[in-house]
Amino acid sequence: MSANPTDRRENLQYVHDMLEQLKVVSGAREGSILGYLMDMARLETEQQIGSSAETSKKQ
Repeated sequence: MSANPTDRRENLQYVHDMLEQLKVVSGAREGSILGYLMDMARLETEQQIGSSAETSKKQ
């Protein structure tokens, strides 16, 4: 089952936004492992959103 590229982008954007909010709610300190992992996951979603946008332009 493959998702519509628009749905995928919207889902990734939702995950990105939630990761930012979770970092605030968790009280993760700067330099903490928890904060680092959430930042890395957020950066990964940004990269995936960019890849998704490039793929949809090619189609």
